[in-house]
Amino acid sequence: MADLFVGAPVRRKEDPAILKGEARYISDVSVPGMLTAKVVRSPLPHARICSIDTSAAIALDGVVAVFTAKDLGSSQRYLGSFGQFPPSLLKLWMPKVRPAPVTTLAADKVRYVGEPVALVVAVDRYIAEDAVELVAVDYEMLKPVVDIAQAVEPSAPELYDEAETRALVATEPWRSWYTTPDQWSETGELSLSWDRNTAIDMSVSVGDADSAFAGAAHVFTERYYSHRYTGVPLEGRGIVAMPDIAESGMTIWSSHQIPHFHRALIAESLGIPDGTIRVAQTYLGGGFGQKAGIYGEDVLIPFAAWKLGKPVKWLEDKQEHFQASSHSREQTFDAEIAVDSEGRIAGLRYDVLIDVGAYLTFPVVLPFLGVCHVLGPYRVPAMGARMRSILTNKVTSAPYRGAGRPEVVFMLNRLLDRAAHELGIDPAEIRRRNLIQPEEMPYDPCFLYRDGAPMVLDSGDYPRALKENLEGIDYEQFREEQAHALRQGRYLGIGIACNVEAGGIGPVEGARVEILPSGYVVVHLGVVDTGQGQRTIYAQICADELGVDIARVSVKPGDTSGIVYSRGTYHSRAAVTAGNAVLQATRLVAEKLKHLASHHLGKDIQGGIAPEQLELAEGVVRMKEAPELSMTIDHCAQLCVPDSSSVAAATASGSAILNLPLALEPGLDETSFYDAPSVVWGNASHAAIVEVDPDLGTFEIQRYVVVHDCGRILNPLLLKGQIHGGVAQGIGGTVLEEIVYGQDGQILSSNMADYMLPRRSDVPKIEIISMESPSPMNPLGAKGAGEGGTIGPPAVLAAAVEDALKPFGARINQTPLSPAVILQALRDAKSREN
Repeated sequence: MADLFVGAPVRRKEDPAILKGEARYISDVSVPGMLTAKVVRSPLPHARICSIDTSAAIALDGVVAVFTAKDLGSSQRYLGSFGQFPPSLLKLWMPKVRPAPVTTLAADKVRYVGEPVALVVAVDRYIAEDAVELVAVDYEMLKPVVDIAQAVEPSAPELYDEAETRALVATEPWRSWYTTPDQWSETGELSLSWDRNTAIDMSVSVGDADSAFAGAAHVFTERYYSHRYTGVPLEGRGIVAMPDIAESGMTIWSSHQIPHFHRALIAESLGIPDGTIRVAQTYLGGGFGQKAGIYGEDVLIPFAAWKLGKPVKWLEDKQEHFQASSHSREQTFDAEIAVDSEGRIAGLRYDVLIDVGAYLTFPVVLPFLGVCHVLGPYRVPAMGARMRSILTNKVTSAPYRGAGRPEVVFMLNRLLDRAAHELGIDPAEIRRRNLIQPEEMPYDPCFLYRDGAPMVLDSGDYPRALKENLEGIDYEQFREEQAHALRQGRYLGIGIACNVEAGGIGPVEGARVEILPSGYVVVHLGVVDTGQGQRTIYAQICADELGVDIARVSVKPGDTSGIVYSRGTYHSRAAVTAGNAVLQATRLVAEKLKHLASHHLGKDIQGGIAPEQLELAEGVVRMKEAPELSMTIDHCAQLCVPDSSSVAAATASGSAILNLPLALEPGLDETSFYDAPSVVWGNASHAAIVEVDPDLGTFEIQRYVVVHDCGRILNPLLLKGQIHGGVAQGIGGTVLEEIVYGQDGQILSSNMADYMLPRRSDVPKIEIISMESPSPMNPLGAKGAGEGGTIGPPAVLAAAVEDALKPFGARINQTPLSPAVILQALRDAKSREN
């Protein structure tokens, strides 16, 4: 079947509803008798809860209930994570992992400002807001820890004592998640111990880094810092839970990226069968990984609805979002690179401290995704890394679009720029000398990926990506313009950064394709559309395989009633895993259509017609050699359903019949699960030109060019939107956005006045050059694209600013690239001169 839609710039099917205001978000969901919930949150970063008095709140007219931890029963629980270490990584690297799971509500202690301590349910939000103020919590204040360097000091206050950690790790599932059998004695004693406020401590290696450094011509050492910021979706987290007591079930509308995981959690918490619970996603208004984690509200709201027997709705406001939805990015690297006399990498070593906030969620993701992404696109023959996740009295850190990749890409590209400067090599040339070559693909760095499977870079032409990037930004011509501008007293700079991006993580994803008796096609999915355009991409795949117009295909993502199981949306996996599942399921339906049509079309033909003699095109099933011999797909769908009115009308008696060949079941409805053998690897090269004002510490981005390769391009229009949006998000996070905490643990940027998002004027025209290196790992040849745009901006913009300030000798080793940081870099350079 020829591709009519896949590969074409098909406009997004979801856009008309969004543009006309018809798309339904959580804020739009309303059901009769619905109550409103509001969370009581801690005003302190670190404190013991002595008592909670809810009597005044309950007495307020219109308040239906107030729940604290002691009221929740089995719903007061530890909340698991979707990012545990696989057994192969535990066995290989033996990390020290301290379980520090989130609980539904804080029961004994609060560990960050904004932590939930109670839930108020009222007839409307106004009353609920008032009631929150009436809940009296008696706290015993404890000293907060807000800095990772301070947190690991022996004198620092402990967020968790070792006794409670040992008690927890001795129970399942924490024991199997975080330890290996050889860490336990025959008497049940755990040999493991944890450093102060350290949640993860692990060391990994490739080759012999120590020997590489000992024999290297040059070694360069630096400290790099990536600051804390967060995703800001159009709509925050929210849930509507509607119980059906008569059926002992519940319908949940939630803004969650992994609905089947959410359903399982609700079932376990409430003690009701998961088959009686439907979790469905509205339009999310952006997810960015923040909505992939499990929060207390994900259990609290279903609990309240089940307990009260009435629908309950909760929707966070922007202050709650900054105070209680996950943050990300805050990491400090002490890194060193060993190179030969020509600037080729001999080895890399680094020690990274990751500020994970008050609780450990997604343990493997932030540290281990990072280390995997330093093993490409540059050839790193030897590497040693120590990764420590440190607990502080801040909001929990978790994956945010890019998930651990921007930080290490910043570190590695900045090290290359440092080596280039010291050795007098052009930054572009040092990259050329170190890029993995296309003839080396598939490239095996001899390392296990975060899922425990061998990490293999499947395809790509990294030198070509860099070449097209340099040509696209007119690199050679810029150097002439830069020298001319300097003579005029203007400071222009150019930065380059290359990176790889893993996507399509498995192990499995499913899709269900159904042709209704009307002939319309429905694709059912568990993956969630967080804004990528899934309703369009999957319709393109399905329409091509069935030979129908894309307008006849509707896609229903993120609904547990549509498919039995799904891993959800994260890790740039939707197009790769669910896309191939849609392809497989559609092909099963197509084969059934051909069997059905061969049965009917071959009745009057001697020898009949074999299914392989048929094809699907233009809405019909027809003979390849005699296209006039055909049946419409609509007619086939009607023949598959005995109660179809058109079939019944066609019978002499008027009663419905079933016109199916033997061994063919009724209905055109097939489910398929795609088993992903490995992650797939896209790549990118970013280049930016800036002009810096050294007096003010400000800069303007004049040009930004990105070459991106995500394998086979399924829809160039949607791809461009994904890359453009990712780069814009990366620019905002690099330059403007910052979560700031005071030394007292209070968050100082918890509203849209203090947290600066990029405006249209802050984002330049982003020039996108697409490349294709189809992955050999999946039938579609697709790779991930959702996170690629966010990975390069920190490294490329820091390099461009530093290049502009080269006459001053300034080094840019941290973000955000704020005036304060740039001016401090200039002062430090002046101090070095003196």
